[in-house]
Amino acid sequence: MEDSVEQDKLKSAQKTGLIIAVILMVLAAAEYGLLLLMDSGNLPWMLIMNVIDAALILYFFMHIAHLWRAEEH
Repeated sequence: MEDSVEQDKLKSAQKTGLIIAVILMVLAAAEYGLLLLMDSGNLPWMLIMNVIDAALILYFFMHIAHLWRAEEH
């Protein structure tokens, strides 16, 4: 029973990781597209996308959220 729960957690984590990776790829493509069309009006959008990128990486891949959670055992 415990193995099944652990496998479900692993599959869920893998699915979440894949979804976040796809989101980051889409954001990177959007950033590249804005770069090609770059003028001063696009700068705020670039900054917003970079903040979103950084937040997703910190939260999901660097596990920063665990620092603020109560210790789980």
